[in-house]
Amino acid sequence: MKREYKMRKIMIICQCATNKGDRAIAEYLLDRLSSEDIFITLSTTEPTLWANTGIKRLKVIGMGYRNLFDKINNRYIRKICHRITKLYYEHFVYPELISNKTKKNCERISKEYISALKEAELVIVTGGHHITSIRNKNALFAITYDIALASIYSKKYILWSQTIGPLSFENQKIKGLFAKIINNANAVFIRDDNSRRCLDELVGSNQGNIFKSYDSVFGFGNKEYRPIAERENKVGISIFNGLKKAFDTYPAIAKVLDFFALQGNSIEFFRMEHDAKELRDIKSIIDLMKVKATIKIYPFESSTEEHLQELSSCRYYIGYKTHSVIMALATGTPLLGICYHKKTHDFMADYGLEGYAIDDEMFNEEQGILISQKIIEQANNIHMLMIEKSKEIAFAIRDHFEEAMKQ
Repeated sequence: MKREYKMRKIMIICQCATNKGDRAIAEYLLDRLSSEDIFITLSTTEPTLWANTGIKRLKVIGMGYRNLFDKINNRYIRKICHRITKLYYEHFVYPELISNKTKKNCERISKEYISALKEAELVIVTGGHHITSIRNKNALFAITYDIALASIYSKKYILWSQTIGPLSFENQKIKGLFAKIINNANAVFIRDDNSRRCLDELVGSNQGNIFKSYDSVFGFGNKEYRPIAERENKVGISIFNGLKKAFDTYPAIAKVLDFFALQGNSIEFFRMEHDAKELRDIKSIIDLMKVKATIKIYPFESSTEEHLQELSSCRYYIGYKTHSVIMALATGTPLLGICYHKKTHDFMADYGLEGYAIDDEMFNEEQGILISQKIIEQANNIHMLMIEKSKEIAFAIRDHFEEAMKQ
């Protein structure tokens, strides 16, 4: 049951349209908010991927962060233009965010986005792992630029279902920008315990606007999924791409898939990214396999509920991407969780399944097969535990979202 909210203009920001997990988060929020009385603006990296949603009172716009050269098709020239854009922001735009001076460059580049922020009665920073220095110096990049603008121009904003950190800053001014983002938020909902420790270092432990919740995708855990007895002899898998340490796991992942294939299982790769690189990496793992098996690749172009129903046809799962782990947990699919970040351990621990998770830098063929053997042996018990816990968490996150809307 959905409640009526006092706000009539709500803006959702920082949605990465090419990431399956981020799309699932947005679909959950849109479902919770959809009402004849609420007008929603969704700011996303790729507005065209949100065409034909069927939601009447929804406007889709781009990000506040804009590439200075939008219509360059040549990939080599585009790479150079991307570098020029990055340097421009570093030298002329980010300094404006950090200082108390007027934001002329920001307001010129992000005019439509800032206008939407000002009009909204509430801005929701959609959940995910946004505020971090893992890939970007000083944690300054497109997503955190948009969050910073929300902290400056919006009437009211909440950081919903976030993972924070690790964080490292060159100086106190940049650290101060992120502390201000946290301090000025009406509420900050974090989805893992490690984020609490990072926030303690950033703003201190007495901050009263920080609350523990779960990832939004756990909200799909109260749906009906296939019982374990009705599932196919199949192992589902999602991979992580883009980091060197992820590439280093591929030979061991191929060996684990060989192990499952020898047990009579088919294999289904689930796309989590809307790009050719992920597909190329999936094919590289298939090429590394030695055992013949029926192999399928489930496409990115599906709704979250379709994706989850297909996942629940799998008897087992190997999750590497964060939201692939969450989706397996939510659908009661016994899994091996490969953890590129502490948050994945925390999600598995919420279910009492930390013994089936392993750090990606420790992952090897022997450990992967050992955990997989345990999963096969305990599949029925694990499934029952997961289904019960998923419903409990789904109701909890629904209640947390209602609380967030009251902040």
